[in-house]
Amino acid sequence: MRIITPVVYAGLLAVSIYAALAQTSPIQYTPPAPEVQAPTKLAYAAPTDGAQKSAKPAVRVSKRDACRQKIAARHLKHREARDKMQLCVAEARVECLKQAIDRHVHPSQRRLFVRSCVAS
Repeated sequence: MRIITPVVYAGLLAVSIYAALAQTSPIQYTPPAPEVQAPTKLAYAAPTDGAQKSAKPAVRVSKRDACRQKIAARHLKHREARDKMQLCVAEARVECLKQAIDRHVHPSQRRLFVRSCVAS
């Protein structure tokens, strides 16, 4: 009995909200403003001095993502892919740990260094 009363009130509230929305006038559709067209490209190439580089900046891929891409390219089954992924990430961590040792990173800071190295 305790649950019936709130359910009835919730139903009545829902019906009253629906009735109130049904009585309001529908929203008038306004067409979007016409888009301004970009200027057309020239049919000829603009002269360049050869010093311009591509506009795309280089995207850094983390070592974990590199492992993921390498495993995906092989089209392995689920368990094999998971095992290869774990192995690849572990090898990346070992490489980062070697870098930390070579750079004489303090042992208290090595964990942070290895994490940031694998992530970048």
